[in-house]
Amino acid sequence: MPEDEPYCPTPERPPAAEMENWRAAPGEPTAECVLCREPTEYRYDVPGLPLCPRCEWQEAQRSACSG
Repeated sequence: MPEDEPYCPTPERPPAAEMENWRAAPGEPTAECVLCREPTEYRYDVPGLPLCPRCEWQEAQRSACSG
């Protein structure tokens, strides 16, 4: 395996600018985290599986490459 090739594939993520469009404004209803049901920072109609910041961080730790 060449040195510049990553050990683990990097999952596709939407661009940060695109995710900013889905952030909830103050007072706007928010989506529930699909893992713990806590409120997220995203609007209630965000596509996909929204995660709260804590679950998002834990999910990133679980899926991180330990190489």
